[in-house]
Amino acid sequence: MSEQFVAELEEMIHARAKTTSPLYQTILAGKATERLLRTFVEQRWPIKSWWTRNLTGVAARMDDLAIRRSLIENAYEEEFGALSNSKRHVETFEDFGKAVGVDPARLPELELFPETVAVIEHNRTACNDTNVHFTEGVASVLLLMEGQPPITDEGGASMMAVMRDRYGLPEWGYEFFKHHASADAGESGVSELEDEHTEPLRVMLARYCDTPELQAAAKRSLARAIELRHAHFDAILREAYDPAEPVFHYAG
Repeated sequence: MSEQFVAELEEMIHARAKTTSPLYQTILAGKATERLLRTFVEQRWPIKSWWTRNLTGVAARMDDLAIRRSLIENAYEEEFGALSNSKRHVETFEDFGKAVGVDPARLPELELFPETVAVIEHNRTACNDTNVHFTEGVASVLLLMEGQPPITDEGGASMMAVMRDRYGLPEWGYEFFKHHASADAGESGVSELEDEHTEPLRVMLARYCDTPELQAAAKRSLARAIELRHAHFDAILREAYDPAEPVFHYAG
């Protein structure tokens, strides 16, 4: 029963994967403008900068040592990049921003769309509010993020490959996508880090989300998170994309 429940959560995630969003479809098709990519960075950065706080918010309530260590290791890698010989993952996203014309120093000060704020608040509450069972955060934030299917275009090119080959970004500009739902075309499209990070989440949900009430709450939270997330994606596309503008290509 518990394995079936986890499978149902993953089916919900896959049914509304990032690649079903017109925003991601536009980017993967190589049609993104500079304004769209800049706004993508500006509105996605605040959510990504909360990621380790959401991880540690759940980890703080986890009695199982092995699982707690896996969450802390995930947070450590995100904050230092030491396990992948990279650097802080948010910094690599900021580097992506630099490549498309964003000044990272301005990111904390920029005005956020209401849809962006709604995602941040949902994630913060689900993972850090002790009045909310932690399995809601695991299902609707951690699994939703780590359990995404490959982000690839129709021909199988990953987000990393698209950034490199279609938009012409240098390696320092697309490094973020090496570790986040990306690999070279022809591979799985999901990084080894994300594969490693997803399995403990399945274990947590199977073990601790063990009553009909908890399972129903986790599903509701995930459904809401998916809707908020896609509203956030739609807002970025709506506010920042005009197909009449030239397609972005890195010029150095």
